Amino acid sequence: MSDTSSSGVSASRPVSIFVVDDHGIVRDGISVMLSREKGFNVVGVAEDADEAISKVIELRPDLVLMDIDMPGISCFDAVQIIRSRASETKFILVTAYEHDEHIEQALRVKVNGFVTKNEGMGALSEAIRNVMNGRIHFSPEVMNRLVVHGKDVQLEHPPKSRLKTLSTRERELLRILARGLSLKEAASVLGISYKTADKQKASLMAKLDIHDRVELARYAIREGLVEP
Repeated sequence: MSDTSSSGVSASRPVSIFVVDDHGIVRDGISVMLSREKGFNVVGVAEDADEAISKVIELRPDLVLMDIDMPGISCFDAVQIIRSRASETKFILVTAYEHDEHIEQALRVKVNGFVTKNEGMGALSEAIRNVMNGRIHFSPEVMNRLVVHGKDVQLEHPPKSRLKTLSTRERELLRILARGLSLKEAASVLGISYKTADKQKASLMAKLDIHDRVELARYAIREGLVEP
């Protein structure tokens, strides 16, 4: 799939890469393997999107590899925040589960790539090179679920869910609560008051017609907001 934007990288220097993953073994493994690749230079790592935002804005890498399912702020919000300050940085999202909800949000924030973890390092390296050559790269499993109309790319069968009725903040609160955090802890992660978090929790439960924390967690897993 082609992308009209330029890669913004000279062939005379390595591609600077920033790796974000909350699993240390995965994060370190990817970093080491990419560092061994000719033309790649891993300039930094982070264990969540919150940490990545400040570091990426400071370092201005060519490309960010970011896991989808991590604690704290969502990777999709992080992409938008970073882009507002470092517009040339490209993004490839990496996940173990290619849920339609993830794909739809990735398309919404216009990431440059979407790769599944079961593909291996060869596929990841190929994705990086494609993206840095000005192309959009999606895993074959994902491409099979997309339709292209000119420059517009969409899921062939968009998820129909009550999830769409939630605001961005309510969706993020649902994701955090589904991980087992208390409402007080969720409020702290989101940087809002307990009272505000309580109101948002009541709102999202009403919209979803779910009034039990266990059922909320099950719903979030079904919709791909968190991993089982």
